[in-house]
Amino acid sequence: MENHRKKTTYDKILEIVAVAALLVSFCPLLLYHTIHPDDVFPTHYNIAGEIDGWGGRSSLWLIPLIGLAFYIGLSILQKYPKIYNYPCKVTEQNANYLYRMGVQLMRHVKACFMIILAYANNDMYMGAINKNSGPIGILYAILMAGMFVPVIIYAIKMVRYKS
Repeated sequence: MENHRKKTTYDKILEIVAVAALLVSFCPLLLYHTIHPDDVFPTHYNIAGEIDGWGGRSSLWLIPLIGLAFYIGLSILQKYPKIYNYPCKVTEQNANYLYRMGVQLMRHVKACFMIILAYANNDMYMGAINKNSGPIGILYAILMAGMFVPVIIYAIKMVRYKS
């Protein structure tokens, strides 16, 4: 029985969020013409919030293209939960549950990653037009936690599951 392939409402919401965030990461490209070709702006900040990377307007293409590649890759990977690495032994009794949890976790990570990339690219665009003062470190920390905390939660749920 392949019960893990059935999408719940939560799964559908995660997919919508991931697609929406991916589209938002492309938004700065709509305003690409507003940046002078010779302008240089911050593209990367270290953990202390200091600028350690500079780039031109073509840098705005990098994040959305990386996001698109990851979105496609993670979407394909969702179709093969049997190849995931699980925190417990997969048996006939717990396979459907583990596969469903694995696919849901993959959707969650994908949505969070797309949100991070969308925020980063829009933040970079705002830096290019001199409308921001740099990344908000606490916001990046929250976004990163949104991706890694569920990994821990899902691992605990998988290990505790009793078929």
